[in-house]
Amino acid sequence: MVIIKAKNDRDAEELLHSGINKVELAYDIGSDDFFRLASRWCEKGARITKGHNHFIVSLKGFAIPPND
Repeated sequence: MVIIKAKNDRDAEELLHSGINKVELAYDIGSDDFFRLASRWCEKGARITKGHNHFIVSLKGFAIPPND
């Protein structure tokens, strides 16, 4: 599976919302931003692991809600 690299917080959020299953946080993320992102996405079933250099957010079976 291909891992897409996010360059900042906004990029990471957009990629995850678009349905990308694996996003590497390829930037220096602060602790507040990390815990905010972790809280939001782990609540939805995401898993965060430590890669070689950066954290990786993985979504498994993530269903995109309808756009009403």
